[in-house]
Amino acid sequence: MSVIRKLLIQGVRSFDPQNQDIIEFYAPLTIIVGQNGCGKTTIIECLKYITTGELPPNSKGGAFIHDPKLAGETEVKAQVKLRFNNVSQRSMTCVRSMLLSQKKSTVTQKTLEGALSFDATATEDKVSISSRCADLDAMLPEQLGVSKAVLENVIFCHQEESNWPLSEASVLKKKFDEIFAATRYTKALESIKTIRKGQSIEIRVQRSELKHLEEKKTKSERVRADYEKSTVATHKFKTRIDGIQQQEEQVAAQIESLAERLQEHMSLCTVVQGLQASLDEKIASYREMEANTRILEVSDEELQNMSAENQRLIDSQGSDNQRRHSERDDLRRHCDAAQRELDEMLSQIGRLQAARDSLESLIASRAVTIAETISASSLSSSDSQDPDCQAEACAAQIDTRLSHADAERVEAKRRAEARERELQAEINAAQAQIYDFNNAAALSEKHMSSNLQDIRKLREKHDALQPDDSVIRRTEEEMASERTQLAAAQVQNSESVYADLAKQKRLELAGVAEEIARLNSEIARNSMQADTRAKLALHKSELEAKQARRSELAAISDFAKHKTPASGQASAGLSANISKAIEAKKDEVAAQGGVAKETARQLADTRVRWEMAVEKYASKGADLSCIQHDIFILCNGGKYDETVATLKEELQSVLEMAGHYKSASSMYKAYIQKVETDHACPVCYRGWSDKADEDKLVSRLKLDYTSAPIELLKLEQETRDLEQQLSKLNSFQSSAEEIAAWVGGDEEMLDMQIKKLVAAIEEHENLVIEDDAKLERLSSQLASLTELLAKSDELEELERACSALARQIETLQHELLATGSIKTADELQREISQHLMQETAIRRELDRLVQERTIKQNEIMFRQDNIRRLQDSISDLSRQAEERVVLLERIASIEAANVDIAAESQAARSKADAVAPQLQQCVRRLAEFRAETRGQESLIDQRVRDLMQSKDQLALISREISNTRAVLSCTAGEHRYADRLEQVQAQKREQQERLGQLSAKLDTLITALRESDRIAAQLVTTQREISDNIRLRVNRGEQARLGAELKTAQDKQAQLENQLSQIYDEDGEDGSDCEMDGSPRKRLRDGSTARVGQLRGGAQLQRRRQVLNEQLSRLTGERAGLQGEVKQLEDQARRLAHELSTDYRDIDQLFVKQLVECKTEELAHADLETYGKALDSAIMRYHSLKMQDINKIIRELWINTYQGNDIDTIEIRSEMEGARNSRSHNYRVVMIKGGHAIDMRGRCSAGQKVLACLIIRLALAETFSVNCGILALDEPTTNLDQENIDSLARSLARIIKSRQEQRNFQLIVITHDEIFMQLLGKSEYADYYWRVYKDESQCSVFARRSIANN
Repeated sequence: MSVIRKLLIQGVRSFDPQNQDIIEFYAPLTIIVGQNGCGKTTIIECLKYITTGELPPNSKGGAFIHDPKLAGETEVKAQVKLRFNNVSQRSMTCVRSMLLSQKKSTVTQKTLEGALSFDATATEDKVSISSRCADLDAMLPEQLGVSKAVLENVIFCHQEESNWPLSEASVLKKKFDEIFAATRYTKALESIKTIRKGQSIEIRVQRSELKHLEEKKTKSERVRADYEKSTVATHKFKTRIDGIQQQEEQVAAQIESLAERLQEHMSLCTVVQGLQASLDEKIASYREMEANTRILEVSDEELQNMSAENQRLIDSQGSDNQRRHSERDDLRRHCDAAQRELDEMLSQIGRLQAARDSLESLIASRAVTIAETISASSLSSSDSQDPDCQAEACAAQIDTRLSHADAERVEAKRRAEARERELQAEINAAQAQIYDFNNAAALSEKHMSSNLQDIRKLREKHDALQPDDSVIRRTEEEMASERTQLAAAQVQNSESVYADLAKQKRLELAGVAEEIARLNSEIARNSMQADTRAKLALHKSELEAKQARRSELAAISDFAKHKTPASGQASAGLSANISKAIEAKKDEVAAQGGVAKETARQLADTRVRWEMAVEKYASKGADLSCIQHDIFILCNGGKYDETVATLKEELQSVLEMAGHYKSASSMYKAYIQKVETDHACPVCYRGWSDKADEDKLVSRLKLDYTSAPIELLKLEQETRDLEQQLSKLNSFQSSAEEIAAWVGGDEEMLDMQIKKLVAAIEEHENLVIEDDAKLERLSSQLASLTELLAKSDELEELERACSALARQIETLQHELLATGSIKTADELQREISQHLMQETAIRRELDRLVQERTIKQNEIMFRQDNIRRLQDSISDLSRQAEERVVLLERIASIEAANVDIAAESQAARSKADAVAPQLQQCVRRLAEFRAETRGQESLIDQRVRDLMQSKDQLALISREISNTRAVLSCTAGEHRYADRLEQVQAQKREQQERLGQLSAKLDTLITALRESDRIAAQLVTTQREISDNIRLRVNRGEQARLGAELKTAQDKQAQLENQLSQIYDEDGEDGSDCEMDGSPRKRLRDGSTARVGQLRGGAQLQRRRQVLNEQLSRLTGERAGLQGEVKQLEDQARRLAHELSTDYRDIDQLFVKQLVECKTEELAHADLETYGKALDSAIMRYHSLKMQDINKIIRELWINTYQGNDIDTIEIRSEMEGARNSRSHNYRVVMIKGGHAIDMRGRCSAGQKVLACLIIRLALAETFSVNCGILALDEPTTNLDQENIDSLARSLARIIKSRQEQRNFQLIVITHDEIFMQLLGKSEYADYYWRVYKDESQCSVFARRSIANN
């Protein structure tokens, strides 16, 4: 049993953040008293926060923590600590801390680390758990032994939320669902429903899969039989193919032998023809060369020597030319490099001249800036100093002035803050005095208002207690009426009326019992024939079932299509006809299956070609799109060709402008010198009458001269940018052409191809759909025929069974007629059941009579209770007259106290008004001082800004002067020139001389190269004549050699033809005996004998080879046909084997496994349904029992507490809605008036509302807080009159008395009503009470007081 012991509060609401306030809780009663606003409710808020972690309502933005502004700090730490005993009676301590930070315009609240510790015991050490390691919000309710919802809504309910039982329906339902923990069980039911729904779907799927596996099992058996047939046929065809292959090998050997000899003959013919052609070609070539060549009359050796010498001279001349060409290219590169260096020097000279002019301008500007700064800031100056030293001295003086200004600003700020603190202290003192006076006056006025309200309530109660003779008279009349009705009810409840009716019903009951006994005796007589009768009943029921099934089967319309005409029975010949139809349908299914497979193959091929075309279209389109996007970006949205042309034009224009600026720089310099020397215009040679015009022209020329190098640099950068852009565009030239081709026609062609393929795919898909539909229709018809065959077999069996049963029933009926009654035991039992039902109806009528008599007796008791109640009412009216005198005396005493309180309030208000002018004067002085301080600070800040601006401007000019001097200075170690400009000009002159020398060398080398090229051409012509003479002499030798080889080959050819003729004759004689008379070989031999002198051997062998080839072709064709059939059979066998290994693999095991899984799922589905029903029933039973307990406690508390007569009692009504698996409860609080239940929300007064909510919370605490007997009531007397306050105190005393033996029972009552506190104190369950008040710093504190001394 859990119990709370102590609570520490620091920095929460109005509690001091620097001190720790501790309150101790007693058992069974703790009373906390204090005025409104002193911090009583903060105790409930802290208890709720420490146990649940929930902040009170309307406490966002740090409102729960002490305000940092009131504490005079930027951060305030708050802490709540609770010491309690858990359900195991172990001492525990929980600490929660928070931090509130005040920023410029916002506050930030932060939750610090909390801790939960188990105090040490004799057997266990102290254990501490941090909020970083565990969820304290979940652990605290568990340790207290009660749910979080009960802690929030019942035990530690906030005053603003205490009326939740009479809130709107949705809020009330949410609260009760949390208290009953209905959501958890509802989610469990939903989970079971979801699982069952998923299982239902799974069972349907598994059943479908089981049916599918069963069909596949049947098909696999059929496929296995077809596979065996294909294997046997394949073996037969392969045996025939082996015999044909042996014959082919014999014929092929003969053809190969003839081919070898024929090849040799053809080779010799080819050699002869080749030699003859080569000889003719050599002769023609020799004649052509001889006609175009000058013949040299020298020997072959001299000719070879001449060729070698001339080739040596060519090689030597070529190496010299190559060396001179290399030297020429090197000189050209050196000239180009020298020219580029010269151009760079010219550009650098222009930049340096501009820098020199800029330096002079900067020095002058710096001098002006220094003068202005000295004048504005009153700084010291020295004309004798160097300009650079003068700038440094000025900057140093500015830094000194800045440091002085900073010190002055700091000192002024310090003095202002000290003075402002003094003025603020005076204001705070005046405000404190006014606040104390106003607070005292407000407390007095509040006390006076409370007294006036009490007087009003007492007067109302006095007026309500006035005795009324008419009320007493009506009550006596009502009592007389009740006595009259009581007498009438006693007459109607006489014994004689009910005795006659009961006697009649008992006689009827006895007659029914005699009939039942007679039927039982008949059953006993018939028991000797039980065996025969049982057989008869069994055969009759079996015959009826079989006849019903036979009629059902015979009514099938499909049987009419397959019946044999003029047959006696309905099933005669039916099975045979259906079997024939099944075989025919199987053939149709097989044929349609082949057509469907061929169509599917064509569709797959078309789809592959379409996918390749689409992929090619997409990839090429994407690639070209990316390239086109890059080109589009480079062209800035323009066309490629136009952009390239525009860039070339811009580049040419920029180059021309660069040349213009290069020449303009030297021209401007000459013009300036001319004007300064001659004082005349360099173009028209006229002078100026005014010196200002001459200076104006010189200034303009100098400006153009100075800006020329800068413009030249810009043009060079622009030239490089344009060249880079042009280079990038040129790299995309091939891609642009490819894009043009793609757009021009390739894309359209590929798109048309894709559309054609799509049309083809659609056509094939339609064909596949049609073929599949035909195949499915045929398969469905086949399945229907198979099912019809099974039903026809069943029909034949039923007809035979019905005939046999009819004969047996006829035999049994003859046996029973010979021995007695033919009624069966079931018929006799049905008659007995009817009489038993009649007996039950009579007994029910007897019970109704007894119940009516009981109702009448209850009515008599009710009338007697009403009479007693009316007697009590008359007694109460007499008591009210006595109470009137007491109320008048109490009203007089309160009015006298109000006069004294009003005088005190008026005095406090006068004192506050006297202090108000002093406060206004202090505030005005503070505002004037702050305005004066801001003016002084602004003057100092303006002076500092002026000095900083002058310092920055001077530093900027000095940096630019330093940078310009660095540009104009010579390189390190160079002392020959005054500055960088003179050095570069000298280097330019040297570079021009070097360029002239290189150009002269290049001209000399080019002249020498022309002479060398002429000599080399003459040597090449001579070498060609020598080579032609050598080739002529080689040609003559080749002609002689080819002639000798031709003669030798012709001799061999003649010899081989003679040999081939002899071989043909021998082959003809050898083959004559193995050929039939009509064979082609015999006819060839007979014909060749007559022409042996005319034909050559090669032609004879060619004819014999043709005969053998024809024989080989015939054998090959026959073998190919057999191999085609074998291939088809092997393909079929392979396809069937593949189906067995893939589609029907392990089909038997899968079928058994699926059958087991399906049955298991069905059993689990049934179990889940049972579990769901059991859980739902348990939930409803638990809810109904709890609601009965709650309403019982509410009824008891309401009757004992409420002093009015308009409401008999109140109840919580729970109404169920929704289906079984998704049902929920809606709640409402009703008041019972005269036996009618009326919704209490919106129909009760404020006092009735407070009392009803309080009683409901007491009942909920009694029901759901078994392990936690804590209950806190915050201001329970709000809106209650004194009579109900007294009654509430008595009821609480009775509750404490009934539960004082319970060790963990703790009632915490927080109130401002001193009278209510005294009433609770009189119950002798509390010796002390806690008073909450605010000290002199307006912080809440606790103080324990004795009830006896109050």
